[in-house]
Amino acid sequence: MRPCDSILGTNRFTARTRPGCSTNPPPRSRVRIDPYQRPRARAHQRAELREGNSLVLLRNGYATFADWLRAIRGAERWIHLKNYIFFDGEIGRAFADALAERVEAGVTVRVLYDWYGSWDANTTLWRDLRAKGVDVRTINPPQLSEPLGVLRRDHRKLLAVDGVYGSVGGVGIADPWLHEDPESGLPYRDTCVAVTGPAVADIEAAFAGVWDLNGTPLPDAERPKAEEIAATTGQTRARVLIQEPGKMRVSRLLQVLTASVEDRIWIADAYFLADRILREALIAAALDGIDVRLLLPSTNDLRLFGAISRASVRPLLEAGARIWEYSGPMMHAKTIIADGWCARVGSTNLNLTGLMTNWEIDVIVQDVEFGLQMEEMFLDDLNHAEELTLDGRKVRGGSGRRRMRGLATGAGPQGTTSVASLGTALAQGALSDALSRSERKFDAGAGAAALVGALVIAKFPRLFALPVAAVLGMFAATGLARALRIGRHPRGTGGPARNHEVNAQRADAREH
Repeated sequence: MRPCDSILGTNRFTARTRPGCSTNPPPRSRVRIDPYQRPRARAHQRAELREGNSLVLLRNGYATFADWLRAIRGAERWIHLKNYIFFDGEIGRAFADALAERVEAGVTVRVLYDWYGSWDANTTLWRDLRAKGVDVRTINPPQLSEPLGVLRRDHRKLLAVDGVYGSVGGVGIADPWLHEDPESGLPYRDTCVAVTGPAVADIEAAFAGVWDLNGTPLPDAERPKAEEIAATTGQTRARVLIQEPGKMRVSRLLQVLTASVEDRIWIADAYFLADRILREALIAAALDGIDVRLLLPSTNDLRLFGAISRASVRPLLEAGARIWEYSGPMMHAKTIIADGWCARVGSTNLNLTGLMTNWEIDVIVQDVEFGLQMEEMFLDDLNHAEELTLDGRKVRGGSGRRRMRGLATGAGPQGTTSVASLGTALAQGALSDALSRSERKFDAGAGAAALVGALVIAKFPRLFALPVAAVLGMFAATGLARALRIGRHPRGTGGPARNHEVNAQRADAREH
């Protein structure tokens, strides 16, 4: 029996707090910033607020896989599945079997997978799915005509079924999401959310947008509109935030959120390496007395990235933010809960690729009950995490009263740290042994690599000159070709012929 055939994971959980634990949330603020004010509306950009949704928080792989498989097996019209990670293992084959079974039942099944993210999937898996009638498309394979295209990954994890069910989050379709630490029993941590109601239309639209870029457009019959989806008995308000390369919608939302938070903002992230703007916004919030907490992995599946991430957090600790490292196999969740009522669950990591170059999807929930569940889950995770502290110092909490702040916080007099001064900040003070050890390893490794590289290039300059020239020449040719193409057809997306082809495909899709 495959693991997911017997999955009975729960969607809810009971938080456990140790006696005397200092992780209890402060009293709720009596002042609530209006979420519909203009700055936040601009930050959301095209993320319409949808009323009348029901949301279920899915904790970890077992609960997520069980919910997704139930939705797939109950599909009657179509299944739209997109996942950055789709590996050929026990879980991957269980999903493949469920998808193939629905094709046999007459359901249209479409799957998108990212070429890089799913590199470990056996080609036999995709061949078998296609042979059984599943429409499978690959996203963003390497192309000589666009060498930098490999930097833009479709990192989303989403499932949409029949226009009535949608789910997004951080869970990949792979066996690691079922792993538990053999000693502690702690699971591979991740979080998704299941949605029913009008917001499902926006999850469907996210799938359709990338599907259209990779072949024949999706038929209109598989593009439900929010007004066509009946509201559920739930009253939850939610927005689906669709991130596209270069748009930085999540980054703008986080800037507004950190500027308007009143009491607390708690963040869980797998690969935290915030840009200057977000880092300084979090520092300013901590200096103002906001309860800023970060939950990161102790053991990162990308070891180098984990070392870099840990080496970057000293300015936040010095400002008064509190940082924990989860003791289980991996903390892969991407969540935020602010003031106990504004929550985010999705696929976006708080680093350069997540905030700028990838396709991502997040659900923004504005609901006290859902926020309470998120806070309970966060506090429960802290019970299984170790806190990073400044050695011999108390973490400062600021004045305890929030002052008014704008979005630009880098020039303030509160000692916020910019990227230019990050090296100085990293050289000051003494951190706990774990953090200091990580910094030493990172600095030593980076310094040694730079030294070796400099010596090799100095010793063999001609050996490196030709490859560099070839790469620059390729970029130059690509740029000039694109400039000429755009100059000939400034209003199109590939010229009249391509526009005519796309229009014809859309017309044909509508007929079917």
